[in-house]
Order: sequence, then structure tokens, then C-alpha cells
Amino acid sequence: MTPDLNDFSEANAKNITPETNSADASIWKNLRQNVKAISLDLWGTILDDKQAPADTILHGDRRQNFLQKTLQRHGYEIEPEQMRAAYRQVWKYFDDLWAKQIAFGAADGLQEMLRFLNAKLPEDSFARARNYFEEAHQYPQPLDGTLQAVQKLAKKYPLALISDTAWTPGRVLRRIFAQYQILDCFKVLIFSGEVGKTKPHPQMFQLALSGLGAQPQECLHIGDLQHTDIAGAKAAGMRAAWIHRPVYAGAEQQDHGPDVVVSGVMEMMKKLLFFAA
Repeated sequence: MTPDLNDFSEANAKNITPETNSADASIWKNLRQNVKAISLDLWGTILDDKQAPADTILHGDRRQNFLQKTLQRHGYEIEPEQMRAAYRQVWKYFDDLWAKQIAFGAADGLQEMLRFLNAKLPEDSFARARNYFEEAHQYPQPLDGTLQAVQKLAKKYPLALISDTAWTPGRVLRRIFAQYQILDCFKVLIFSGEVGKTKPHPQMFQLALSGLGAQPQECLHIGDLQHTDIAGAKAAGMRAAWIHRPVYAGAEQQDHGPDVVVSGVMEMMKKLLFFAA
């Protein structure tokens, strides 16, 4: 259920960490005065893919179990450890593509698993497995306060989403956004699987800017990964806010010069809106 936005009023400003020095205050003042549009990352910024309800099998296990049973129907006997090794291989393959800024999709991952297992599937069985793999991540949880913050930001700024995707494609993520009542908050949604490139490739950011109708210097990008979100945004001439979440992406990342550092989208929203006056 989406929290009531009426819970957030200017009274909440007293809970915001103030800028502690004149340099910080000047940066935030500049952002409030000059930012006309905002783009956001997805994983680790809006949704947390590290959690699932306690009574569910993790989505990776669900994919492996489904493929194991599918292959069994076609005469292949794959041991669980072989399947786990194939799934680990796919993530290596994903990392290789990501390093080259090439998008990955469920069809790519499924084909790599079959190659690793020296197995083949008929076209119709492959299509069913691909669809299952795309749908398997049913419980991506929003990070604390992000739904409220996105809805609040959308009342003042046109918003874009710039998301790298893996197994779960844009069509599924759009449905999830609709369920969380934030789909209509975004003027444009950019998914790597639909573009063919991943962040920090300039095309991802250029498409967002074009959809927003904003100049780079007027747009602030918010994300949790320095080498994709911050590096890509700064290279595109945008402003950048880094969400520092050590538990998610590690304590140390190469510094690509974000304009500000925040704990999450909620803090970003509060500092932009409640201090604006």
C-alpha cells in the first residue's frame, strides 16, 4: 500500500540534516534554484533487489528449478550443483557485457546457461523459459520512503528513470511501478534492455534528457553507483547526487565527483523541497 503523502509536510524539515558549512549550503542553494528536471536510477535507489519475503524461494533459485524441470522433460538430467554453476556463469557473462556497456536480457542469460550445460531447447520451450525467467522476480521491495519521495518530487519536477536491467525487463518493471502507484510519476522510462546499452553509455542519459525536454545542466541524476550513475551523468553535463549505501554497493567506490551525497531519495526530496523556501 502506498503511504499517505499528507504525512509529509513542511514540518518534516526539522528532521532534515542541515548543510553544515557554507560550501554545502551554496551547492544545495544552487541545486534548488537551477534544477528543472530529475532522473533516477532504479536498483539500489528506488527498489532493493536484495530482499524477498521470508516464505518465498529466491528468484534465482526459482529460475534454476524451472529450467532444471524443463530440461528434464526434454531428456536432460542436470544435477542441482551443475545448475547453480550455470547460473553463476551467467553472472560472469553479465559482468562482461556490463563492462562493455552492452545490455543483458533473459534470453541472453538463458542461452548462456544452456551453452554451459551443453543443452538445447525447442523454440517454444525456450520462449516459455525466457518468459518465466523475466517474471521470476516478483517481490522487489521499495527502499524506505522512496515511493513517497518519488510522488512528492513528481509534483514539482518532470522525472525520468534511467535503469540498467538484467533478467527483469522494462515491461515487468512498468507493471511493478503501476502496482506501487509511481508509474505515472515518470515522464520517460529508459531501460537498458530496450536501448541495447547500459550506463554510463551516453545514449542512456541523452534519451532521458530528450524525453524530459531539459538541458543537461538543468537536470539532476540520482543514483547509488559512482561508475555508472555519477560518471554517466557528469559526462553528459548533468548534475549528480550519489546515494551512499555501503550495505548495498560496498563502502568504497571510485569518486566521480557527485555534486552532493545523500542517504537516499527521501533525503534528496526533503532537502530540495522543504528547504526551497
